Amino acid sequence: MVADHLCAACKAYHEEVRTLLTALGVPFTDEPKLVRGLDYYTRTTFEFVHGGLGSQSAVGGGGRYDGLSEMLGGPALPSVGWALGVDRTYLAMEAEGLLDEAPAARVQVYGVPLGEEARRRMFLLVEELRAAGLRVDMAFGGKGLKGAMKGADRSGARFALILGERDLAAQAVQVKDLTTAEQTEVPLAQVSDVLKGKLQ
Repeated sequence: MVADHLCAACKAYHEEVRTLLTALGVPFTDEPKLVRGLDYYTRTTFEFVHGGLGSQSAVGGGGRYDGLSEMLGGPALPSVGWALGVDRTYLAMEAEGLLDEAPAARVQVYGVPLGEEARRRMFLLVEELRAAGLRVDMAFGGKGLKGAMKGADRSGARFALILGERDLAAQAVQVKDLTTAEQTEVPLAQVSDVLKGKLQ
């Protein structure tokens, strides 16, 4: 099988993907025979499936293609892409009873992780806040503070969560109000309650 012939870096990457999915409680199945129709994918390919769609259960899929930008004459650029079938997505939403819900408004909170360890922790924090009913996004791709804060401004979020090495050591996060520029330190265990209180 392909998995038996992975290089050390690819094997470590695959394990990190599995670890993050497991930490979030996202059910997944390793499918060694999964094939996407484009040959520029690297490392991870994936499909989203839904049990309520019968034998044609795939809602969408995609994967990483870190070398594609260079193949087209551009700079080295970490990349991921995916596509969804509109009809399959509609049927899956119908099966989940989601079509009667009001459309979501813009992002309320934007995560700004500084460093690899902070990125991993922010990934879990974003999911925790989403589960609490907040609309949350975060900076991806290893952006520095300045670039990530530009992303926060563009998102329209009211608050940015800034998480660096010192914050991790203190088990806290910096909560910045993007309308007033006021910034306060909040324990990670209290972030959800504090934000919900501020956004009411």
